[in-house]
Amino acid sequence: MARQFMSSRFAGDPVLEDILNDPDTGTKKLQPGSPPDSVRRLQKALFDLGWTLRIHPPLYEEADFVVGNYGPRTTEAVLAYKTHYDIHFPPAAPVGVIDGLAGPRTFARLDEQCALLDEAIAVINQRIADLNAAGAAVQPLLQRFATLPIERTSGTHSLATVAGAQGAILYKRGIGAFEVHGGIYDTYLNQGYASGPFGFPISDERADGAGFRIANFENGAIRCELATGVVSVVWLTPGAQETPVF
Repeated sequence: MARQFMSSRFAGDPVLEDILNDPDTGTKKLQPGSPPDSVRRLQKALFDLGWTLRIHPPLYEEADFVVGNYGPRTTEAVLAYKTHYDIHFPPAAPVGVIDGLAGPRTFARLDEQCALLDEAIAVINQRIADLNAAGAAVQPLLQRFATLPIERTSGTHSLATVAGAQGAILYKRGIGAFEVHGGIYDTYLNQGYASGPFGFPISDERADGAGFRIANFENGAIRCELATGVVSVVWLTPGAQETPVF
């Protein structure tokens, strides 16, 4: 049975579907001279996942990268992506050659990540709308790269101000999207953020009725005393290791 793309970004493109279903012969891939529409799909995925920020010099404008021509910048971004995930050839060997061309394993990983990213964008945007409707005054900090993966996790985030304080909306599949801001956010950031021991938030910050604001996470809780602004860890338990997507 032919493999199918999960992400609508790639589904329906016969060139990419042919690549995805290649049994890793090393012969089917996007490369210089490939059809522009297929190349643009690859470039858009790499741009939205933040990989143009990892090339030198970085590219911040979509129009400068998503052009349909598989040129040096696309090659550089694909090479950085494949090097990060050790997508080498031949695949069965412990080590091998890593090039800047996009074959079946590259698209299989991009497909999973793009499906999760697009899901996260929709949920985070809805959460921001809900928080604003409730009077939380949430303002995304970035117009471009508004939602990005969090490396070494299976989740994403959007940086934002919440009630005038620096923070973020974080999303993980199966948990949802929740905000963290102010002193609790600063402590969370200093403790490794979502890839650290606390994991992802499982609630928005809330008043506990005893003079504190508290945020609950997968593996702990952090609270801030309203009168003094002093932040403390309420409890922390060892977190289970998750399989990273990003």
